Amino acid sequence: MKKKKRFMAIGIILVIAVFMFLRFGGDWLVEEDDIEEIEDAVIVLLMGSVGDRALGAVDLYKEGKAESILMVRSHLPGYEELQERGITISGDVDNSRIVLVESGVAAKDITIISGDAQSTQDEAVAIEQYLKNKQDVDKILLVTSRFHSKRSELIFEKALADLDVDIYSAPTPYDPYQARGWYKDREDIQRVITEYIKLANYFVLEQWEL
Repeated sequence: MKKKKRFMAIGIILVIAVFMFLRFGGDWLVEEDDIEEIEDAVIVLLMGSVGDRALGAVDLYKEGKAESILMVRSHLPGYEELQERGITISGDVDNSRIVLVESGVAAKDITIISGDAQSTQDEAVAIEQYLKNKQDVDKILLVTSRFHSKRSELIFEKALADLDVDIYSAPTPYDPYQARGWYKDREDIQRVITEYIKLANYFVLEQWEL
């Protein structure tokens, strides 16, 4: 009888856990800070999704929240071989720059950092190295997708811990991700599951490398 009650209790706990994850799991990935009073910051535009993230950066720039935009050039598999064959392709940074400039961002306010980044961690390390010699930067607006905002802020806070820089998460409002009801959309299901796997990797391994 005791064993039966124990199994029932475990079953109830699992049902509640599943319900909580379905209800709040999408929200837990989103970090959006209050930037109402922020001005004269620097936008760090993360790569991975071009149009929606770049548009979010454009809005912040035009609102006067930031005066410049930083991006880290990402890794393009096969790029050197393509060059040898005389084939030129554009990466996320180049496409993002087109969106920014054609949306009214001054070219002189855009800085592209060489980094060959393959992850958010690589971008954070490249930004940290760049900011070491930029004593005038004291505020960063981190622009990325909403589902990626929690993890990206964790990574940047860890990577930039030795710098006197405040980090504010400002995920793009153009992200199609739906935090509530994420389990109803195939793309959102993939985003959520992948992001939780990456979060686990951050807590277990990645954070100790920063």
